[in-house]
Amino acid sequence: MKAIVVSEPSRFEFTDLPTPGCDPDQVVIRTDSCGICGTDLEIIRGNLPPAFTRYPVVPGHEWTGTVEEAGKNVKNLRPGDRVSVEGYLDCGVCRHCRAGERNLCETHQQIGMTHNGGFAEYVAAPARSCHKVADHVTLEEAVMVEPASTVVRSIERARLADGVRAAIVGCGTIGQVAARVLGLYSPAAILGIDVSESQCTMAARAGMTEFTTNLNPEELRQMSGWEGWDVAINCAGGCKATELCFELVRRGGTVILIGGAPDGQKVSIPGNRFVMGDLQVVGVCGYTRESWGRTLQLLESGELKFKDLITHHVPLAEFGRAVKLVGSKTEPMGKVMVTYN
Repeated sequence: MKAIVVSEPSRFEFTDLPTPGCDPDQVVIRTDSCGICGTDLEIIRGNLPPAFTRYPVVPGHEWTGTVEEAGKNVKNLRPGDRVSVEGYLDCGVCRHCRAGERNLCETHQQIGMTHNGGFAEYVAAPARSCHKVADHVTLEEAVMVEPASTVVRSIERARLADGVRAAIVGCGTIGQVAARVLGLYSPAAILGIDVSESQCTMAARAGMTEFTTNLNPEELRQMSGWEGWDVAINCAGGCKATELCFELVRRGGTVILIGGAPDGQKVSIPGNRFVMGDLQVVGVCGYTRESWGRTLQLLESGELKFKDLITHHVPLAEFGRAVKLVGSKTEPMGKVMVTYN
């Protein structure tokens, strides 16, 4: 089969690999579509902590496909089933797994990071990690369940009220998904903040009511019409974006941190900002099985729509072009989708 292999940091190639075999509790899936995101770039660059990736590896953790083969113990799936697949390969026995926190499993094994992922024509995965996709939903659109399930989880944990006024820092794919999810709360206003003016049209398409490249905290607070925003969401990553969120939110408001930062970097926040601001802070590390199922349900019901957030299609053989697209800031950008036809 054809695949993209990252043999070591800064080195990847389009090559041939053996088609994976099928263990008794697994299925082998023929890949339909695979999204490329910032985490894939970090894998290629070698910037993830060692515990989170293993070389050589086939990246790709946002993917969907059709079951090609089912193991002898698999009862709930059969060849031809269309599926989206959770990436976590949890151990099931550590304290986190026993508490239902599979995303925090102590072993941290994950398809596309420590095990071969979706930038290949075929992927082996546990049958228990697969979710059937309704016939009326395209497999391409269902790719968005992976990133969106983290966003859905973070916003549901924040327990926001209807009529919320939100500021989103970072209007890439995650920021655009966050605006769609906030749309379920009848928001009064959603401000999109991004350093790239080219994201203005994508922000509006996602449901953001205002867009700016201004990074002045005082002026951004004034745009809320009050002392600050009800919720500020870091969808950009990095310490500067986190610090900005804490400056934008009103007293009694909520900061949601979806974008992370490299190990070793530190955030500088006034010591009393949490207490005197009476703030709620929601940090989120990935999705859970419940949030994945909830997100797929919202997609299948039509309450969430992602198709128009997919802006680029690149064949697997031209993977290098997809990498350059995701790293560029020169044109409106949503999800870059790698295709296999």
